[in-house]
Order: sequence, then C-alpha cells, then structure tokens
Amino acid sequence: MKRLLLILSIVTAFWTAACSSGGSNVTPPPPTGNFSAANLNGQYAFVTSGEVFTPGSISATPLSRTGSFTADGQGHITGGVEDVNLAGTLNNAIPITGGSYTISADGRGTLNLSFGSNTLQFGITLTSTSTGDGLLIDETFTTNQASTGSGNFFKQNTASFAVSAVSGPYVFDFSGLDGTNAPESFIGEFTANNGVIGTGFFDDNVNGTFSNGAFIGTLAQDPLDPSSLSSFGRGIAVIASQNFVFYIADSNRVRFLSTNKGMLSGDAVAQANVPTSLTGGFVFVVAGASGSGGVTRIGRFSVSGSSVTSVLMDTNDAGNFHQTNTNNVTNASITLDSANPGRGIVTFTDSQLSVPLTFVFYLSSPNSGVIQDVSQSATKGATDVADGSIAAQSGSPFTSSNVTGTYAFNWSGLSIQNGGSFAVQDEEDLVGQATLSNLNLSGAADIFQFQSVVGPKINLGVGGSITIRGDGTGGDGQRSTITVNLTGANPINFVVYFVNPQLAFFANTSTSSTRIVVGILKAQQ
Repeated sequence: MKRLLLILSIVTAFWTAACSSGGSNVTPPPPTGNFSAANLNGQYAFVTSGEVFTPGSISATPLSRTGSFTADGQGHITGGVEDVNLAGTLNNAIPITGGSYTISADGRGTLNLSFGSNTLQFGITLTSTSTGDGLLIDETFTTNQASTGSGNFFKQNTASFAVSAVSGPYVFDFSGLDGTNAPESFIGEFTANNGVIGTGFFDDNVNGTFSNGAFIGTLAQDPLDPSSLSSFGRGIAVIASQNFVFYIADSNRVRFLSTNKGMLSGDAVAQANVPTSLTGGFVFVVAGASGSGGVTRIGRFSVSGSSVTSVLMDTNDAGNFHQTNTNNVTNASITLDSANPGRGIVTFTDSQLSVPLTFVFYLSSPNSGVIQDVSQSATKGATDVADGSIAAQSGSPFTSSNVTGTYAFNWSGLSIQNGGSFAVQDEEDLVGQATLSNLNLSGAADIFQFQSVVGPKINLGVGGSITIRGDGTGGDGQRSTITVNLTGANPINFVVYFVNPQLAFFANTSTSSTRIVVGILKAQQ
C-alpha cells in the first residue's frame, strides 16, 4: 500500500510512545515455508515513498524513489539504477553498484542496495514463490542517512523494455506533493500508442483545489541515458504537462516518479474489460492529508445499477475516529462516465457528518481500480486530499476455513510521538509475515517509527487475532477486526475489510492508538 501524504513536523521523541515495557511479549516463531534466495531472481521494478534525515538536517524531508535492481537468485544484487525525488529536488539515474539480500523460509528477509560507498537497507517480505514479488520498507539507519518509507517490487519482463510495449488503455494513481510541497492526488486514465498518449482524462486534487479534464502526453527514451530503456525499462514521460521518469515492470504495469512540479509517484496499470454497469460489493481505502493532519477512510458498499446500499465506512481524521453506518446513510448513488470507460462517481450522505461523501474512481478491470476522495461543500471546501484502491468483493462467506494460511502484510502512515495528543504526526512503516490458523496470527515483522530516531525494530514477534463479522452486508456494526500484538507494544486494533480470502485492507481505529495507518494483508502464493 502507498504512504499517507504528510504535513511534516520534527519532534524529539522516544520509542516508548508506542512500545513500552508493559506491552506484549510475543516471541517470533522459527521461519517456516518454501521461500529461499532462489525466489528473488531477475530484474525488479521497485518504489518506496517516505522520509529521510541526512547529516546536518534539522527535520525529515519527503522522499520518493523508483528504480530497478537485479538479483542473481543467490543473495547478490548485481546492478540496477534508481531515480530519487527529495521534496522536488531530483537525482536521476543513480547506478546501483551492487548489494546483497537474504530470504528466510517464510519469505521475510533483507535487501541492501549499494551506491558506491553508501548502502540503502530494506526489510522485505515476498508474496510469490514464482515471481519473487514482494513488499518492502526502507529501514536505512547509517551515519550517512536515516530513511524510511513503504513500497513494493514487481518482477520485470525484459521483453517489454520498449516504449511500444506500453500500448492501449491504462489507469494511473499518482500521489505526493505539488511544486509548493502541498499534498496532491492525481488519478486518471490514458491510452498509449508507440509513445504517444493521444487520449487521457484526469481528476486532480491539489491541497483541496479540484480539477479534471482531458490531456495528452508522450513516452520516450531518456535522451540523457538512452540505454537505460533497454537495460532497465527506464524512460521519460510527459503526462498532462507534468514530467516523469518511468520504469516498465511489464506491459501491464509501469511505475512513475515526477521530475518537475513537485513529488508524485505511483503506477499505471493496463485497463481491460471494464464494465458498463456494476453489481456486487466493493471495498475501498483512501489515505492522505486533511487540515488536521493524516486522514484515512476505509469501507465498503453494494451496487446494483445506480443503487448503492449496505454502506459502511471508518474514518480516522488525525485521531478523530468516526464510523459511517447503513442507518446513517442517505442519498447513496453511483454513476458511470460513458465518455471515459471505467470512470465513475459514488456519493452518499452520512447524517452525522456535515459534508456529503463523494469519490471518483477509475476501474482498470471489473475487479479493481483506483479511487480519490472528492468530498467538499460550498462553505467548508474539500475535506481532504486522499486516494487509494477500490476492489470488488468475492469469495464470501469469509470464515476461518478460507481465511487461512500464510500472509504478507504492510502498514504505512503516521505515528503519534508526543504522548497521544495529535499535535505531532510522523512516518511509521511496518512489513511482516504471519500464519493465520483459526483466525489467530503468528509471525514476525520489522517496524520503523521514524521520528523516534532510534532506528528500526527488527524481527519483532507478531501475535493477535481476527474476528470476522460477514462481508459487511449483514447490517450496521458488521465490521471485521484485527488485533495485532507486537513485541514490546500494547495491542493495536484495526478494522479490516476483506476483498476476498486472499486479500484485505485494514486501518487502525482506536483514538487511544498512537498511529493513523492503512495496510494490506495479502496471501503468499
């Protein structure tokens, strides 16, 4: 999942803000499973977004990176390249000169990428034995740099390393900061043909100012480094007058990082078979920034034609938690945009909130897409700048018999570093793996609460349990929950919405918690 858009602040803080000596005492189990170093073999397109401290700095700086690394299947990184955007300051085409990695039987491991004398350190969890795809967090903590952020990596198909391979319609979601370091969410769709983006449509939210419309663009080799396209799938793009560097994972996924007008990053995913009408249940999650700080919204709804029912939503706005229940919802509807296939708008009113809820989405398939919060009122303006994922529900009923096995998971967002008041909020990232048996968790994870400035915590034990209360259509209060126990931490409570037995989105719920995060639970395959 992508990190929250942050309003940054610096504070002197301690790990004990969330992990005290009176917390859980969970011992990580011995790693078991079918993973090994051989599963990470080939070229991989990666992305992270987070923050960095460098020597002499007095505060953290927003940082996004995307690139390609090559793993040899034996624990060695043999090369690669990355592009870095540091709050709008670019460092392009940085060679990866080497590195190393480890993979335990449970898919957890480490990834070290070397850039001459400097090394970036990541904690990783593989999600696939066949491709080696996975989740990662930056946990660099050296004399040269302290940085964190969440992301993922996908195996690249080197046969797709050509501009012509990016062909047909794509849906994209880019988020981060604009040129003034204000939060921005930029989603939409485009059609590409031999490097020409002839038709596209976008929805943009820059610090609460909305715009949308048609655009054109281009995809091309980088004239300053033309060989990087054939070697790493790297090129440059212009989308709606904004410049980007891109990395091709394959013809179905391209990763982007802006190189002017701010710091945006995200993926474009091939669009196919989008429906002209919707039926069934959909789960959504968005994260970003409000006027109060970090904000998350997670929920689900059912669709039949233009009718929307069984709406549930959980909002955490800088520690102010609110549940939207079916009996509070009126004026719920959904419309599809006939001029832009896959684009639609869903809206509903919560009688306990002063602003109607409105979301625009772009489906890349009948089962998945991207979504942006465009809620606003004439008097209060936009509620937030937030975006994320939408996915069709399937495979219910969800029970202990099908929600079982091994899962990789990641959460990202904000930790609260001053005793639980919500004045100071800064980066927290976690990646781990757990076995689910009878809805009980047993596993291990790495976590970095960034402004604690004591470094990442490695190989913490993970315990806890899931309580399943249907698929969300059974009435108000029918939310499933997760309680996570980490070594040295008090129990952490989340609401969870299952997309299917192999995938779920979750967000923390308690205002007594020291975090505002969203996460993903994904079955290992």
